[in-house]
Amino acid sequence: MIDKFSTTKTYRICAVVVTFNRKALLEECLRALLNQTRRLDEIIVIDNASTDGTEDIIKTNFPQTTYVRLAENIGGAGGFHEGMKLAYKTGHDWIWVMDDDAIPMADALGKLVSCSMIRQDRVYALASAVLRRDQSTDLRHRRLFDPKTLEEKLINSDKYKDDYFQMDTASFVGFLISRRAIEKAGLPLKDFFIYYDDTEYSLRIRNLGIMITVPDSKIIHGVYRNASDESTQRDNTWDWKNYYFIRNRIYTYRKHGNVGLRFYVNQIITMLITSREILNRHHSRFKDLKILLWGTLDGLIGKLGKNNKFLPN
Repeated sequence: MIDKFSTTKTYRICAVVVTFNRKALLEECLRALLNQTRRLDEIIVIDNASTDGTEDIIKTNFPQTTYVRLAENIGGAGGFHEGMKLAYKTGHDWIWVMDDDAIPMADALGKLVSCSMIRQDRVYALASAVLRRDQSTDLRHRRLFDPKTLEEKLINSDKYKDDYFQMDTASFVGFLISRRAIEKAGLPLKDFFIYYDDTEYSLRIRNLGIMITVPDSKIIHGVYRNASDESTQRDNTWDWKNYYFIRNRIYTYRKHGNVGLRFYVNQIITMLITSREILNRHHSRFKDLKILLWGTLDGLIGKLGKNNKFLPN
């Protein structure tokens, strides 16, 4: 067990991990962080009021981490907001954010820090390449964004052969954010609760400077959170999370895209078409219609925050 963090490097770097009721995954993530060849100056764990004994695990096995247990579950967006705010307040130069089911390779942080671009003032953030459990590259985590068409394009896999490449959006999985990015872009929108907080935030950073992916820096990320999530994906059924996905995506497109009347008309048309598809199902049709309707309308009018109609079970 590592007893302390080194502060001998040029930069002070802090990892921020947000967790909720996944103590086994969190342990795996923290052990990987503690085993980095470029040692972290601090690890902050934001616990969204877990009830599975996460606090006991942290205090027993990882006393060197900074553990913050929130009074209630404020979602991943709220957790990253609070974690980054604390890391910034503590004075770190770079903040490495990730979910609790992320497992960075031992040299992942070292590869990011050793990239020559990190010293460029125009570079506001760097990111690791995200791998699936089978070690294949998951292209969904690093994308390009066209504000005119609102298209989020996957970056061609050939780019992952380069030393680094530019991106427009990044998920909060191995995303290394500079202090100056927070100074100018602020913090993630905690009112998103979950989903699209990383896309919206990285688009804010993109308006300030450059973000790059360093393919030699690798981090493994679970494809599905648990068996029930995998079943939901396979059966094409919806749950409470879809509300936030729909709402926050529309909000993000309105804020960062070149939208006009046509955008709003298209959203209504999409809602009507999707409603028809939902009605053709044999199960969960009324629940899914409610999710679609409220998600679309709240996104269009910009109503954010944790919606009591759509909360974790």
